[in-house]
Amino acid sequence: MRKRLFLLLLALCLLPLPACRGEEPPIGGAPPSQDRLEGAILTDALGNSHFVERGARVVSCHAAFADCWLLAGGTLVGVTEDAADYGLATEGLFIVGTAHAVDRERLLAASPDYVILSADVTAHLALSETLTALRIPHGLFRVDSFADYKTLMTGFCTVTGRSDLFAQNVTAPESHIAELKASIPSTAPKTVLLMRAHANSIKAKRADNVAGLILQELGLRNIADDVPSLLEELSAEAIIQADPDYIFVLTMGSEEGARAYLAANVESNPAFAGLSAVREGRYRVLPKALFHYKPNEKWDESYAYLYEIIFA
Repeated sequence: MRKRLFLLLLALCLLPLPACRGEEPPIGGAPPSQDRLEGAILTDALGNSHFVERGARVVSCHAAFADCWLLAGGTLVGVTEDAADYGLATEGLFIVGTAHAVDRERLLAASPDYVILSADVTAHLALSETLTALRIPHGLFRVDSFADYKTLMTGFCTVTGRSDLFAQNVTAPESHIAELKASIPSTAPKTVLLMRAHANSIKAKRADNVAGLILQELGLRNIADDVPSLLEELSAEAIIQADPDYIFVLTMGSEEGARAYLAANVESNPAFAGLSAVREGRYRVLPKALFHYKPNEKWDESYAYLYEIIFA
């Protein structure tokens, strides 16, 4: 009897460790436990979640998000051609086409464990369906504001485990932005006209872009909110009547082409030259680095640039 009892106890001790610890093995696609694999669950702008292992092979199909991933301490195996716009080193990486035309063969050749996409790029939505069918984890992200950037970096830095880089690239600029907002004078709201110039057109813009959002947060009233028709076609009469305190221009595409169109079709108009903002030096073409591209860790510099013009 004692011999049989001894053999039974010995058999119980030799059972697999998870059972001895009272743990259940992963079910289906459940993420690995953190004590066995470093990383975190990353949730995208559409609510889709995947466990991303620290050190995973990551491909970013949008340069702004590639920059964010690197700022969070991650590494990349593939990027799109627009990575050059952010000054990212691409030597040794798979170049997987452009942001709006991803080369799927090159993307798959990179053997990604996770792919970063943009929820605002139509082609990425279609690519997401392909990746889902191939069971390749991916996320569709969106950054339209500093709050969005903070959310994105929270997820990225959780995966990489780099709280120090979160403090450097998110907390520090956030504190600077808060200081700027706290020092806005309590004067009457100022008015602004924000325009976006292309090589063959120019239209007014609201707060659906970096500059427009920051101007709104700094307390300026966009005249396009009062005259929505400016969003479709600039009206000299409406602009003259509003006589905005500030006029800012964003350029899209070719900088040279946009400025040439602006000079020929707007700046050459005597009525435009007569606006108080133009006469008194409150008319500026905004730098692309801070207002066309996502400013990422330089969000506070974008706020400060406009703050200095308006309130200094």
